[in-house]
Amino acid sequence: MSTQEIPGTNLPDRPSGPTGDQSVSNKQESFSGKVIRNTLFNVVGSLWSIAIRFFMAKYIFDHIGNERHGVWFVVGILTGYFGLLDFGLARSFDKFFAEYHTKRDYDRFNKVFNIGFVFYFLFSVITIGVIFLLYEPLMSMLGLSRDRVSTELFQESAFAMIGSVIIFGLGMSTSVFGMMMIGLQRMDIFNKISISFSILGAVGTLIVLEAGYGLRGLVVNNGIIVVLGGAVNVMAAYHLVPTLKFNPFMAEWEMFRKMFNFGTKLQVAKLANLLAFQLNTWLISAFLHVGMVTPYGFATGFIGSIRNVLLMLPSAVIPATSELESRNEKERSLEFYDRGTRYLVLFGTPICTFSIVTASLVMLAWLGPEYKLLTESVWVVKILAIGYYANLSTGVATGVAVGMGKPEYEMKFGVMLAIFSLVLCFGLVYFIGFYGPAVGSTISLTVCALYFYKLFHRYLKQPMIPFLTRMYGMPILISTLAGLVISVLQWQLVNTFEPVSRLPILAVIILEGLVFSALYIFLILRTSYMDAYDLNLFRRYLEKFGLR
Repeated sequence: MSTQEIPGTNLPDRPSGPTGDQSVSNKQESFSGKVIRNTLFNVVGSLWSIAIRFFMAKYIFDHIGNERHGVWFVVGILTGYFGLLDFGLARSFDKFFAEYHTKRDYDRFNKVFNIGFVFYFLFSVITIGVIFLLYEPLMSMLGLSRDRVSTELFQESAFAMIGSVIIFGLGMSTSVFGMMMIGLQRMDIFNKISISFSILGAVGTLIVLEAGYGLRGLVVNNGIIVVLGGAVNVMAAYHLVPTLKFNPFMAEWEMFRKMFNFGTKLQVAKLANLLAFQLNTWLISAFLHVGMVTPYGFATGFIGSIRNVLLMLPSAVIPATSELESRNEKERSLEFYDRGTRYLVLFGTPICTFSIVTASLVMLAWLGPEYKLLTESVWVVKILAIGYYANLSTGVATGVAVGMGKPEYEMKFGVMLAIFSLVLCFGLVYFIGFYGPAVGSTISLTVCALYFYKLFHRYLKQPMIPFLTRMYGMPILISTLAGLVISVLQWQLVNTFEPVSRLPILAVIILEGLVFSALYIFLILRTSYMDAYDLNLFRRYLEKFGLR
């Protein structure tokens, strides 16, 4: 189900009307179907990615060991850092591709495309050059200097870092083709390609590790997948837009400045994500030990994956809102925001609550009882789940704001998040140690989420507190009650049966999930949280997928 169904219909009980109104209704329904399709494919793509990552994380760990797995994780984070240095242009492309395609302005559409290609090509070349010059200082900052690790590990780490950045550059050079598919709201094609190559990547990982190529083999395998995936994205983009023209000389400065001015306001938010979700790994590696990155990485991998799946629900917001704004349909944008937030909270709240309650069992089933740092990973999951939920809750609001052409609100949100994260995470890792960054992130994310709502609702001229109470009150109350029930159930089952192997533990988790879901659904349906339109929508899609 989607957080974006609402744009397709204005009011749940609106009559169809005569022929003219019916035409409008069909048009709206078509828009709704498009957003639903995109959201469903994004969710499926995200779930598949998570499934692959969960399986491969433990497999990679078992084959390359704790230290090299920590290096692999840290290097992945480093390439993520570089991805945050594009001045926020990625989301600019989402908006402008959608806007000019809706207006059938293919001249500007092609200008945007060529701007993207030129920018990301030059960006990639510069990034690779910087790494060749500065890789040793960067490795020292990450706790991988020659005097802290063995010569063999240093050499493998250097290969992984340089190789991964080259691969990053290759991927960025063709990334505008994928952005075009997102802007055209063809997430179905984008995710089909992503899923296909994730399968190939997983198979390649199995081959190189079983053959004993270790960390170097992982890097080479990623490179092959990125090159092949980029080639397919290029072909798909040309198939979708036959009028697409590749001509770097069309990269107009005025158009770039317009996109740059829009994107730079979003860059702060991207840096905020760096601080809130990635800086912690660096802090642990630098202040504690690279080996402690692995338990923290397992925890963030689990709870971060849940967050990422839920963020797929509002993932189509920016291009969809941009389309509505280009048609001057502001009332529908506001309705989009209201109902989309409701759906995100409706699904996100119980999932996050269930994750907190069952964290110990889930991590036990995933990592096994033999993993020595299991307790550390479990507590990081429990702490971060609260902050991630707070951040997740703004997903629809931030997307709608950007789609409305108001990226400055996310920029202000990012400034505050950056300040809080820097102060708290640096301070708490010193005073608390391993758990300090998780506590600092949770406090920062929660406070800043409230700050963003305050900014956005001031712009909308709508009171914030009644909105938050209406959206969050009932789902939080009911999911907390359901969480208490399964906590008691979990205590009884664990103490009675003492499950130690993976299958019995999974059986307990599934049973708890069924009880939790049944109780949550039963209670939420007894309230007025969902209106007639919501119930009819869900009923329709249950029937569509043969679940009723």
